[in-house]
Amino acid sequence: MVEQKNIWKFNDDEWKVHINNKSLRKQVQEKFNIEEPSTIYYENGSFQEETSWDLVIPNALINKVNKYIKDNS
Repeated sequence: MVEQKNIWKFNDDEWKVHINNKSLRKQVQEKFNIEEPSTIYYENGSFQEETSWDLVIPNALINKVNKYIKDNS
């Protein structure tokens, strides 16, 4: 599940959501037509394996995305 600390205001009209589940990230991107992650993390010390992502979410979608993540994680 995405914790509240992993959702923060990014710009006046956007939020960032930090996700560490690849399947959930893909589901959110497909369902809400979200662009590729703005930040990709490689926490295992290798650039071969992505470990988490930051998605930029518009204000108009943040509540729906938050509920979707909560219901599907």
